[in-house]
Amino acid sequence: MRSITSHEYRFEFLLVALFLLLFNKAFFAEELFFTQYIWPLNMIVLGVASVGIFREQNRLIKLCKNILFLSSLLIPLTFDYILQFDWLTKISFVVYIVYYFLLFLEVLRQIFQRKETNLSVILGSISGYLLLIVIAQFTFLLIEFNCPGSFKGITHENIPSLYYQLSYYSMVNITTVGYGDITATTITARLASMFFTILGQFYMVALVGIIISRFTHKTNNQ
Repeated sequence: MRSITSHEYRFEFLLVALFLLLFNKAFFAEELFFTQYIWPLNMIVLGVASVGIFREQNRLIKLCKNILFLSSLLIPLTFDYILQFDWLTKISFVVYIVYYFLLFLEVLRQIFQRKETNLSVILGSISGYLLLIVIAQFTFLLIEFNCPGSFKGITHENIPSLYYQLSYYSMVNITTVGYGDITATTITARLASMFFTILGQFYMVALVGIIISRFTHKTNNQ
């Protein structure tokens, strides 16, 4: 019997972790319970799921990724302490942005290396799109935390509340739905919004084109 490895189902694990992070707040009405237990657990699950994605052989790059990975697990466990210091909070956001961007690049690399379209490629493509949303929300969170008032239409109750408001804005922004209930007001916020809008659209166009091209090529060769 063929053994099942975590790397074989790496995109399935990553996709589940991303869905939990982005959407499972809908099932928890109690804000304090979610902030103290569920959100940290979501971040840890996503960090663990990312382990099966990386296959870097360069020792220096692998060391940097391991440091970022350990930091991504440590931050949610010590977040209450981190919030007491603005500089630590900003560093935490930067760690997540850099780590998930490297994860996004690794997902893209593995997708583009595949010569044919299969379920793994499709799940990896969806994971890459959701990773863009996660990267965007931490970027917007860093901008708003560093310069309050960068986004109009949000409330500053606490960091977790701000996080999920900007998570919603990230989804609306990248998908170009544009409801207009939350808008960027500063130059930095607007430029970041424009960047992720362009990146999201380019990602969809390029990836869909590649998937269709490979599927057509495979069909014609049958």
